[in-house]
This record gives sequence, structure tokens and C-alpha cells, in this order.
Amino acid sequence: MNQSTGRKDNTFYVVTRDGRRASPRDYWTVGEAQSHAQSLIDALKSFKDPSYQHVLVVETRNPDSIK
Repeated sequence: MNQSTGRKDNTFYVVTRDGRRASPRDYWTVGEAQSHAQSLIDALKSFKDPSYQHVLVVETRNPDSIK
């Protein structure tokens, strides 16, 4: 854990849809990522897009590996 920030070193959260990155942004906290994921789910539901069921928050140490 990084003492200055209180976070685990190099842990990122990425929002994915159907196994692919939904946004180029990496999140430092799971709360931020979940908030973005929920807004994406709400938007997809409003368009009746069934892929809303495949939106996930992925915890990773290597966010560049998620394309």
C-alpha cells in the first residue's frame, strides 16, 4: 500500500463492455469505475441494447493489456 495515497500500488480499474475497453480512461478507485459503468448501463438500457448485461469493472495492475 502506498503510504502517501492509501492505495494499493499500481492497481487500476477499467470499465469494459463485451470484454473490451468501454473508455480510454483508467480509474484509481472502484467507486469511480462503478459510477461510470452504471451510467454506461443506463445509457445502453435507454437504447434497448442488450450488451448492458456485459458491462464490467475489471481490477488490473496492467491497464494497457485491456484493449
